[in-house]
Amino acid sequence: MKFPALPLLRFKRPSDAVYVELVDALFSVVPPIVIFAISLAAVGAAIFAKTGDAIVLALTIAGLAVSTERIVMVQRYRSATRDNALPAADARLWERRFGIRSNATGLIVGLMGARCFMLPYPSVHMLVVAMLVAYAAGTVTRVAYRPQLALFNLSVVALPPIAACLLHGGTVYLCLALVLTIFLLGGFETVRHLYETFVSQLTLKLGYAGLARVDPLTGLSNRLVLNENLERMLAQARRNGIGLAIHSLDLNHFKAANDRFGHPVGDALLREVAQRLSRLTRASDLLVRLGGDEFVLVQTEVNTREQSLALASRIIADIGMSYHINGNEIALGTSIGIAMLTGEQLSTDDLLSRADQALYQAKRAGSGFVIYTMAPQLVPTTPDPDDAQPSQTSERKTLGMR
Repeated sequence: MKFPALPLLRFKRPSDAVYVELVDALFSVVPPIVIFAISLAAVGAAIFAKTGDAIVLALTIAGLAVSTERIVMVQRYRSATRDNALPAADARLWERRFGIRSNATGLIVGLMGARCFMLPYPSVHMLVVAMLVAYAAGTVTRVAYRPQLALFNLSVVALPPIAACLLHGGTVYLCLALVLTIFLLGGFETVRHLYETFVSQLTLKLGYAGLARVDPLTGLSNRLVLNENLERMLAQARRNGIGLAIHSLDLNHFKAANDRFGHPVGDALLREVAQRLSRLTRASDLLVRLGGDEFVLVQTEVNTREQSLALASRIIADIGMSYHINGNEIALGTSIGIAMLTGEQLSTDDLLSRADQALYQAKRAGSGFVIYTMAPQLVPTTPDPDDAQPSQTSERKTLGMR
């Protein structure tokens, strides 16, 4: 027979994005670790000075060693996640690493509490109770992001001292065992409440953040995502010694098609263009709609100039294929300006500016692509090629030229 899970032990499974945020929150705990290590050293030293107990000394040293390792682990985590978002699979690995060290710390505290209750010094008992309560409070507030881990941690902290109090006997210690048990169950409930609150808040936060970063018409990323990620992508490319190319795209004849067939058809055209571009984009690349009929594609892992030219050629070929919307056959073209990351220490603004200048040259030619080689002279703006009257073939309901 399968029994239902206890309410205190039942937790809602978060989405991968929320889960990654919860794990990340575990690694913001360096100050509490330092505070705990200092407190443990002070309590352990005081108890050893009072009792001369070697077991207390050994547990204190072990606790300090594990705390030091936890601080080192947090630094390694921050280094590993400085430039890249953490995949859910990697987050699970880091959670396990955190859990092993956190539970080891909790077990040391619990065993130290149990050992102190075995010593015939009431003042030592008072000191260790304060340490147990303080550590448990920190666990509830700092580890509740991962509730199963927090509950296990609370258990290994509380159960050994509870057992020691029961073995000690006497009204006072039996009462203390009861109080610690009540606190343990109360801690379980607090962890459950905090976890549900964290998940709800993070779900709302990520939901709103996602809406702010997505172009509602095409579903592509928007300018905000480009601004947030391009600097990181440049830094990663320089660090790994690989190239990067920015393709600045502008559709040809889109304005005329939008004016002739109406905005619903124009919107459908933009969605289809976005889908075609997405099929040419790898997972490591970044495709963004800036607005109107302007797009930016950041191509990563570019080792040769020919790679960026090959991608531009495929884009022109795919975008140039006919669009069939509401019985209309519509042909668009595209102009592309390409700026490549070279040995120069260029900023993101420099690269985007170079791509825009190359795009301007491509649009002056009518279509095709231009790769930035040297800064062209600034020239007065000329009418957009889209404003020119396109050729029309009414028999096929075709608008525009490729």
